Amino acid sequence: MFLSKKSPLVAIDIGSSSIKLVQLTEFKEGQYELIRFGMMPLDKECIVEGAIKKPALVTEALKNLLKAEKIQSRYAVSAVAGEAVFIKKIKVPVMSEEELSAKITQEAEQYIPFDIDDVALDFQILGAIHTDKEDESELDDGSQDNDEQKEDSNEEGEMMEALLVAVQREVIDERTDILLEADLKPAIIDLDVFALMNAARLTTDLSSMGTIALIDLGDSFTHINIIQDGTMGYTRDIPVGGGYLTNLLMTKFRIPFNQTLDIKRGKFSSDIKEEEVIEVITRAYKKVLDEVQKSFDYFGTLSDHQIERVLLCGGGSMIRGLDGFFANHLKIPVEVLDPMRGVKINPKNFDQSLIDEMSGLSTVALGLATRRFDYK
Repeated sequence: MFLSKKSPLVAIDIGSSSIKLVQLTEFKEGQYELIRFGMMPLDKECIVEGAIKKPALVTEALKNLLKAEKIQSRYAVSAVAGEAVFIKKIKVPVMSEEELSAKITQEAEQYIPFDIDDVALDFQILGAIHTDKEDESELDDGSQDNDEQKEDSNEEGEMMEALLVAVQREVIDERTDILLEADLKPAIIDLDVFALMNAARLTTDLSSMGTIALIDLGDSFTHINIIQDGTMGYTRDIPVGGGYLTNLLMTKFRIPFNQTLDIKRGKFSSDIKEEEVIEVITRAYKKVLDEVQKSFDYFGTLSDHQIERVLLCGGGSMIRGLDGFFANHLKIPVEVLDPMRGVKINPKNFDQSLIDEMSGLSTVALGLATRRFDYK
């Protein structure tokens, strides 16, 4: 079987509260049409703090979703995120991709907080920069041969930046095992942050926006991703998300889980006062905002750049008025990212109102679905 570059993969986003499925077809260079879109809820105990605790239930939910959406393709793309993922921008002497691959394999241990034998490593060269000759590389094995080579080949301080990525293999295995058990073939395991960037590019030219923050408001985590001129500048995961708000709403108003979804979207009965709802939402996201501000301040200290705009996505972005609350607190423009606007949608196949309602939850899956892969 041959899968061409134009053949769509099945994008599977396994989140804390649901599995999202998206399939796109590329009808023109960089232009996509939605051909499959579905979502399957997960029980609360299935995934806890990003870790799959009940794989059998997750697999069953994925199988049911694939069946409901009548998925024919067996090749899938999925992603990982959270504390098991480490991303760092490093400076190294200018060298070939092959040389850098060998050097990162040897030296990455000094950067990553995991055992080198337990991670999968990757990197991306971002481009050349210029530093003074006296500046030291962030990636240096300290050997005499290496120092002499730098003096010979790097006399003018020619350096380049690379993005180093490390992911604990255990987390990758968790995801691939679920896909395999659902009779899918994992073609690509990506990172949530790169999927988010791909989704944002469907409607936004990230390279022309300066320094922005792409914030994914998930159920268990809030993912902060700072983008500089279209490339990754800084990323951080905060272990607080929409699940905290859900618990507060259930306790405050003594309501079941399903009813909290309506309240978050501004739909509630007359016996629940709007000002009380706002107070609970404010209390829940004040902690998140404090951590976001700390991240912005830290990034500003490191890079001497300020965040110019915030794009919100994820389930939390669907909370009515949350973008305004973020803007008031952070004192910068904040908008909700809606990458579905950059995708062709046939009204004969999809209910546009349902797509609009679920768009915030599908950002990662949508970004994953833009990936293509040759497979023989």
